Amino acid sequence: MDPRKVALVTGASRGIGRGLVERFLSDGYRVVGCSRGEAPQVDGDYEHTRLDVSDERAVHRWIGDVARSHQGIDVVVNNAGFLATAPSLITPASTAEEVMRTNFLGTFLVSREAAKVMIRGSYGRIVNIASMACGVHMEGASAYAASKSAVIEYSKVLAKELAERNVTVNVVAPSIVETQILEKLGEEGIERSRQVLTIKRNFTFEEVAHVVSFLASPLTACLTGQVLYLGLVV
Repeated sequence: MDPRKVALVTGASRGIGRGLVERFLSDGYRVVGCSRGEAPQVDGDYEHTRLDVSDERAVHRWIGDVARSHQGIDVVVNNAGFLATAPSLITPASTAEEVMRTNFLGTFLVSREAAKVMIRGSYGRIVNIASMACGVHMEGASAYAASKSAVIEYSKVLAKELAERNVTVNVVAPSIVETQILEKLGEEGIERSRQVLTIKRNFTFEEVAHVVSFLASPLTACLTGQVLYLGLVV
């Protein structure tokens, strides 16, 4: 059995997810990723599954397969996300539901199933990805901000539930990162968002991955239930 730790990353095919995969590989982890799309082209010990994280049966099966194959799971990063931007009054219920299913329900299901595995091993690190939208109450992002706020509150409760099992749960809330998701905001929306930041610039995948790597470390057992906003004072 390979003694290296195992890290799971959802939404791994591009953007922040791909950056996380590359960082964990460089940190020496065996990395398992999932997304609705194709696998990212990365070098190292990486395996990929096409998966909808809001599908309860599929998530249960995936986590079980990974745990059996690798004799456990050490780190989970719930990065899979869906952004919809529109004023609240014209946001269709179907859009709000899709945002909640991907952002909150997906995080809930993956965390729940992985936590069961981590408890058996008396060790685990869960890092959930939220958003600056939770801290600045961005107009036009009500469904998205609500879903990510749900992730934050869920993470705090789960952190308390798992604290005695040596499993930590923390949240990273990135600011503006150069991903394809930004195309939905447009230049005007990006600039407006940048101006509310404390550190008024775009952030790199490497910066986000560095903070996640810190929270995933065995040496951060003293941190749980925390929310780290990148570039923003809340």
